Amino acid sequence: MTRRGLAALAAAAFLCGSCSLTKLAYSNAPFAYANAMPMLAWMAGDYVDLSGQQKDSLRKRLKKAFTWHRAQELPEYRRFLESISEKSAGRFSADDARDADRDLRAYYHRTVERVIPDIADLLLQLDAEQVSQLERKFMADNDKLVRDSVKGSPEERRENRAARLMGHIEEFTGTLSESQRDLVRERLALGEDLTAERLADRRYRQGEMLASIRAGVSRERMIAELTRLLLQAGEWRRPAYQEKLRERDERMFEMIAALFATLTDEQRENLRDRLRGFIRDIAELTGSS
Repeated sequence: MTRRGLAALAAAAFLCGSCSLTKLAYSNAPFAYANAMPMLAWMAGDYVDLSGQQKDSLRKRLKKAFTWHRAQELPEYRRFLESISEKSAGRFSADDARDADRDLRAYYHRTVERVIPDIADLLLQLDAEQVSQLERKFMADNDKLVRDSVKGSPEERRENRAARLMGHIEEFTGTLSESQRDLVRERLALGEDLTAERLADRRYRQGEMLASIRAGVSRERMIAELTRLLLQAGEWRRPAYQEKLRERDERMFEMIAALFATLTDEQRENLRDRLRGFIRDIAELTGSS
């Protein structure tokens, strides 16, 4: 979820374990979290027709991963949300947003690092037809990204991106005023469309992954390759694109700080209520108080 609005939004997405369940997590995070495991299993099946044995193996690995995540990571998210809630009573600066983003990236990296061996094992179990299915699914997803990226005029696409972001923000703050919405639009309008670079990144990852599978690399080599592709993009991503991503993130941090300064007392209370709700959800999920 590099598509970050308020920093707590990303934590909400992590809570449910799948971006497909993010909207559900706003209203019922425990239910969304409980259903994230079968949802992820279903998503894997949407990419490849798994055999019964492969499905059983995937379910066992997901169960083990969620057991670890519930015990080790959810308490970290709770501390993160408590910190954001405390800061929401006063000033929330661009540095605060930057720090929150750093923490969320660390949580993401730990989770991905934990499950990479399981991903490697699953990929190495695929036969030639399953690898072809995976490649076709990658191509279909990429084609959809391209088609979606050219729908409407550039102005309409910017407005749609802003509307999606504002919708996420309003899940926490309640309705934004027109001046606040204009602030979000103006800050997002400063950035260029990075669809082409994003697509190039995806295609590179996908191509390298497929090549490793077809080459029949060892488990250790596959784990190293997935780690490079998923967690070490700075080692292979084009410097110009990395700079664009840094600039995009900095604009987002500045926008968060500027928007936060305009929040009314009611909006701040709405934000704290939402954060407290997620903290209660974590307590329910972890059996803590």
